[in-house]
Amino acid sequence: MIQGVIFDYGNVLSATRDTQPRAAWEHKLGLPAGELSRRVHNHHSWVAAQCGRISVAAFWQGIGNALHLTSGDVEQLRMDFYRGDIRNDALVARIDAMRQAGLRLGILSNFSRELWTLLEQQDLSHRFDAIAVSADIGVMKPAPAAYHAILNMLSLSPEACLFIDDLPDNIAAAQALGLHGLVFRDSPSCLAEINRLLAGSLPS
Repeated sequence: MIQGVIFDYGNVLSATRDTQPRAAWEHKLGLPAGELSRRVHNHHSWVAAQCGRISVAAFWQGIGNALHLTSGDVEQLRMDFYRGDIRNDALVARIDAMRQAGLRLGILSNFSRELWTLLEQQDLSHRFDAIAVSADIGVMKPAPAAYHAILNMLSLSPEACLFIDDLPDNIAAAQALGLHGLVFRDSPSCLAEINRLLAGSLPS
């Protein structure tokens, strides 16, 4: 019987739907479409930020140095980069219903500590019983220790939890530890599968 549900953040709870803020920077910097995201999230310091080895400020300063930005531009880029992220309100409504039904809820995300700011901005953090950010726990999915961290926070066994992530490798790692797994592809199919998997776990 499933007693808890754990969610990834990026492309599950929230996703970049409005690309205009990033596109404006690409135009300003003379970069091709999509290049800014590649520069930011494929930069060598991104892994360090996600593992908590460098601060959020140091990460963005490194991006600014690589793009030859002033300190003021770096701060503006940092504010603009996630400005087009849109919360998955359909999934959030289901999360609220699960919480009211007594399920324990968690987030497990590979992210820098900036995720805490994003969760507050999107009115998400208070909806969860536990939040494990890789920068805080010092390990990233799909390492087993990442899943154990959130399970310990929730005080639940792997078999009692459903894990939802958009990356199949992360789901496979969770299932190898005994969690139920669901690959997020789109909201309608995810919500339908949640309803199916939780059919025996919620009061009628």
